[in-house]
Amino acid sequence: MQTATEFRRSVTRFGRLLAASMPKGELSPTKLTALGILRREGPLSARALASRLGIRPQSLSRIIGELEQEGLLTRSRDARDGRERILKPTPKALALMRAEGVRRDAIVREIMQRALTPVEIELLFLAGKAINKLADAWAGGDYGKETIE
Repeated sequence: MQTATEFRRSVTRFGRLLAASMPKGELSPTKLTALGILRREGPLSARALASRLGIRPQSLSRIIGELEQEGLLTRSRDARDGRERILKPTPKALALMRAEGVRRDAIVREIMQRALTPVEIELLFLAGKAINKLADAWAGGDYGKETIE
């Protein structure tokens, strides 16, 4: 299906350009992604967060430790399973993520206004909604569930 191929290539190219050209903020991309997952999905165990990130729990240990040391994450015992620790972003993390989102949005908005027509910008808005719907369907299925080391 040509549509799927073009879409995948476009999203991949744009994602790479966005990641490579975005000025670095206070948070690494992995830390920002981890905190974003916790903000969207609520408190999670380290195992669940690692699964969402597509990495092994052992690989997440250093990141969790750094986020906790920076005052951006709290760990508490799971009431149902005392062996598990539940991770939750702190108010400081939420404020930092909001500021980072505002900064990144301003950069993307400026490029969009320079490169696109108002109709194209509206189409991107609608495409963004469709992409989120696609991502929700993907996340609910068994697609790409293998973990990366």
